[in-house]
Amino acid sequence: MTLARGTTTWAGFARYLLARWPRAANSGIRALDPIYRIALLPFRRRRRVGVPTETADLVGRTEIYNAAAERYFADFPNPQYLLDKPFGDPASTGAHLIDAGILIDALRVQPGDTVLELGAGTCWLSHMLNRCGCRTKSVDVSPTALQFGRTVFDRDPRTNWTLSPEFIVYDGHRIPIDDASCDSVIINDAFHHLPNQRELLLEMHRVLRQDGIVAMSEPGRGHGSTEHSLREARDFGVLENELDVQDVSALARSCGFEEVNVIVASSLVRQEIPASDLPAFMGGKGFARYWKTFCGALERQHYIVCYKTSVPTTRRPRRLLASIEILGSKTLSLRPGESRLIDVRLTNQGDTRWLCDEHEPGWTRLGAHLYSTTNAELPVVYDWHRVSLPEDVPPGGQIVVNARLPVLTSPGSYVVALDLVIEGVTWFAQRGSPVATIATSVE
Repeated sequence: MTLARGTTTWAGFARYLLARWPRAANSGIRALDPIYRIALLPFRRRRRVGVPTETADLVGRTEIYNAAAERYFADFPNPQYLLDKPFGDPASTGAHLIDAGILIDALRVQPGDTVLELGAGTCWLSHMLNRCGCRTKSVDVSPTALQFGRTVFDRDPRTNWTLSPEFIVYDGHRIPIDDASCDSVIINDAFHHLPNQRELLLEMHRVLRQDGIVAMSEPGRGHGSTEHSLREARDFGVLENELDVQDVSALARSCGFEEVNVIVASSLVRQEIPASDLPAFMGGKGFARYWKTFCGALERQHYIVCYKTSVPTTRRPRRLLASIEILGSKTLSLRPGESRLIDVRLTNQGDTRWLCDEHEPGWTRLGAHLYSTTNAELPVVYDWHRVSLPEDVPPGGQIVVNARLPVLTSPGSYVVALDLVIEGVTWFAQRGSPVATIATSVE
């Protein structure tokens, strides 16, 4: 039988219903969650509480491992390979760039940020951040590594020297940087080499500003027993640890970080399917094999993010979601040259505190776009108006803003679209937050 145009089976009918009522589809997916959890039981790992401890023997060998790190760079047989990283080995270039992209995205870096790279090595990641407009502080125990880093910066004519990049040798214990002077810390494939992780986590916490973030990409289970790791440990004496993400989380929390998360992503998973099979794959075909591969990759590679404070702000936002409610009539009838005061209730439904301080990073205001009803796609004035917030708005908070709209002198029909904006960063609507509209006529 024909159930609806283009649907001749019960599966087709189900797809038709889901397309017609997407909210019902979301509710149905949530209702199926217990079934998914049962189906994925074979992949589940035993949950355990992390232990915030270090190995005393490793901590006692800190100076030995620091010397080994310098020896690694000073005695490396092919310096050009180091200078060409991440492009020296084509087989690993893609993974290096994926790791770097995930870390930079996790830090939500902005031009002008001060970013410390710990265990910077030859500073290729610091150089990427320099190109992003960040002030970089490249820190390593190896003077030779940082000399390579200076060469990486020197040989690229696009290096932004006005940002005063720094190359800082440290003793493996204390980072010679002022308290609360960095916006973020980035660590790429270096934390697992540190024998004194607690000491360095405390140092990272010290140098970070209040809303600072640490993001690291590190190997996990099985790394220490790979042929490459065994050779590095044998030839250079470097430490090749295996990180347990629960232990790292517990250790970071014991050092003052309020929240520790794992980014569910992987540079290790590669699965190609015929383009014609994509709809079937999205419907679950071959999912078990993919999920097994993905879970294995999550155990072998970790992207760990440590937040100094658990509530982000609009200086470094996460989820931006606002409810914008116009109190009173949602239509306006004006005379040319007439101004009108409206009241707008704003509710913070995201996880990010909206900051109201004028001209400071993260400055958030209510904004308005002006459109003509005759051409709704092209704004008459995009940045038409701004209204300051009277106070910071925490997640779950609510305020009422009194907004006096600018005068309109030309008769016609208009639409005023209200949205929140982090000045110089983004409009909330660009992150998926809904706008509110007012139909306005000028006669």
